[in-house]
Amino acid sequence: MSLRVVSRPPARADALVVCEGHDLPTPLKRELERCWNAGPVAVTPTLGHLESPLLVGLRLPENDPLAKNRLFGAAAGALIRERVRTATVLVPETIPASDAPLVTLGLGRGLYRFDRYKSERPQPLPRVSVVAKDAAFAKEARRQLHVVGGIHLARDLVNTPAEEMGPAELERAARRVAKDAGLSIRVLNAGRCARMGMGALTAVGRASTRPPRMIVLEHRGASRSRERLALAGKGVCFDTGGLNLKAAHGMLLMKKDMGGAAVVLGAAHAVGKLKPAVNVRFYLAVAENSVSGNAIRPGDIVRALDGTTIEIGNTDAEGRLVLADAVSLARKEGATRIVDVGTLTGAALIAMGRVRVPLLGSDEALLADVEAAADDTAERVWRMPVDQEYKDGIRGELADLRNVGPPSEFGVMAGGLFVGHFAGDVPWAHLDISPASWAPAPHDLGPAGATGVMVSTLARLASLASASARSKRPRR
Repeated sequence: MSLRVVSRPPARADALVVCEGHDLPTPLKRELERCWNAGPVAVTPTLGHLESPLLVGLRLPENDPLAKNRLFGAAAGALIRERVRTATVLVPETIPASDAPLVTLGLGRGLYRFDRYKSERPQPLPRVSVVAKDAAFAKEARRQLHVVGGIHLARDLVNTPAEEMGPAELERAARRVAKDAGLSIRVLNAGRCARMGMGALTAVGRASTRPPRMIVLEHRGASRSRERLALAGKGVCFDTGGLNLKAAHGMLLMKKDMGGAAVVLGAAHAVGKLKPAVNVRFYLAVAENSVSGNAIRPGDIVRALDGTTIEIGNTDAEGRLVLADAVSLARKEGATRIVDVGTLTGAALIAMGRVRVPLLGSDEALLADVEAAADDTAERVWRMPVDQEYKDGIRGELADLRNVGPPSEFGVMAGGLFVGHFAGDVPWAHLDISPASWAPAPHDLGPAGATGVMVSTLARLASLASASARSKRPRR
């Protein structure tokens, strides 16, 4: 990783990053003030006034965590554009330790590129040293480096073309994460899934020559506790739409339809490295929605792992089907809280754009924890309604459920509540990351492409669960 946290400034760097108020020679102070009229990130040569030839000055926003996170991401982007090799970021002591995630995640998100397929040798990313004199800040900042690693992993997985990121390749990535992060892993192949009764997952994947599978990783951080957080991710490695075939433009970016599984795997990396005192299982429901004579048809009825029968109203509403079996399995295996993540609906783009991730669920405490985790890591969610009328809209005529609601109506809620059915009475939350998982243009937190959205939220949720478990532990 090109980012590290240190307590003392390293040897001379190509660029020095400071915040407003840092003691600087008068000419540089004046130049930063002038540049800040155009924006909060000022870049200027030091002209011999400092050892570093380049100075990046940041004007910190007041009481705006999201803006602070984006500011440090923009600073990383400035370093990349200036093609510096090394940079030192001086964290002022006025920034509290609670803001360490905003600083580290901002820099880490900004220090990302995906250039694996470029023939020309790319310019290396800057090696950035964050100097934090406060011990508490430095400790938390170092912990967040593991979350940055999870975000980069998720982005890499989603950015990789589907030809090289099918179900088998995603399984190999999961095995690498398990080995590196100290997690256990088991893989249920297509035959095993069928024998267990995962009719929804296997129906989606049966048309592809690359068979489906269910991948389960586990972090055991509280062996005496019966509490278990389950994180389930939609892993549709490519989505043609099935027999309800997508239009050409709609199929172009469908390599990203495994984004939910990528995010959950990124969170697994972070949780395994952070080792919170909580039990977490990570379920990756992996398949490819293809077209063949064996493809699932509109009007077919499939049976999920929990016995629920599902009428197929549209083969392009497949993500909720694979998640149905993932959530059913999590419930069957004793999950006490379940959060599912998926690039589920185009309706989320209409509802929220790429700004916020729609959130809905069944349990107030869990929803509040997800919101708090998102706030802590500068990500944004928005709670959606779960009225009974929305649930009624996905009732089947010939089966228990239908995998789509009324045409052009409440798409986000229909998809989410369909998945929620399989959680039963287990507290459950749903994140529809479809639009927010992909940036069509460069932005403060990185280049165009996969964003890794919700990796940090899920990792933080596990930490919150750990803190909650410790607070409930009886005193001796």
